[in-house]
Amino acid sequence: MPYPINLSALLLAGGQGSRLGGIDKGLMAYHGEPVAAHLSRLLASLSNEVLISCNRNADQYQQWADRLVSDPQPDYPGPLLGILSALRVARGSHLLVVPCDMPRLDAPLLRALVALACEHPERPIALQSAEQLQPLICILPRSLLNTLEQAWQAGQRSPYRWLIEQQAVTLTIAADDPRLLNANTRSQWHTHLKRHSPQQRR
Repeated sequence: MPYPINLSALLLAGGQGSRLGGIDKGLMAYHGEPVAAHLSRLLASLSNEVLISCNRNADQYQQWADRLVSDPQPDYPGPLLGILSALRVARGSHLLVVPCDMPRLDAPLLRALVALACEHPERPIALQSAEQLQPLICILPRSLLNTLEQAWQAGQRSPYRWLIEQQAVTLTIAADDPRLLNANTRSQWHTHLKRHSPQQRR
């Protein structure tokens, strides 16, 4: 790695896909392959290991990850627990986190986040679009593990609020940057992504 930090990466694919009728978002097709395969390859190009947080379809996610993590609590407790679970096992000094429903994220944007993390290695780094923090696109020093453990035990469940509390350093990009396309619903998927995905996995 050309960076002065040792980077692990986490793909968050542990949601229940409620707005997609229960479909596993990480297995939706993008450019003819599952989104998780596409994003995991991107993360592998930037990090020393790829972790995937998933709560189902582990046999499929395993092929794109060095290791899988899952939430130790039932009923999909949210992405903050996925991040916490990954921080507990990550081998790197820092954890790059991305969600599985932003398939247009690219290497230049993530490299810019990494560069900022190299400048502020003791601080969490988060992406911001105009005035809106994007809490699931971030880099966390593993030294924050105990802090996050304590916040979780105290009832914190919001990655957004936790990053605000930690005074995250932000990288700001335009609110209409197409790389921030978030494919959460069927209409968003078909309207914005179908032209890139000749085969939709069901």
